[in-house]
Amino acid sequence: MSVIRTRLKLFGGDTVVVHCSEECQIQLLPENQQQGNQILAEICDFLNVNKRATAYLGVPYSGLWNVVIDAKSESPEHSVRYLPA
Repeated sequence: MSVIRTRLKLFGGDTVVVHCSEECQIQLLPENQQQGNQILAEICDFLNVNKRATAYLGVPYSGLWNVVIDAKSESPEHSVRYLPA
């Protein structure tokens, strides 16, 4: 298994586009964990992506965000980009 993490500065309304060549779990997590678990649970997006699928994750507010890809193999082909609001 491999975990890939990308840190992005994003603005509210942006869309993160993640492509993974195999089945994986993708998480969009705010960098600032001081907001409490209740808010964190409300804004985290969790998606399962099948082979050669693309996931689109909406960014609820501006700040630093971590995109985490948890894949089953050691070296999945992947890409992370964003579309500005």
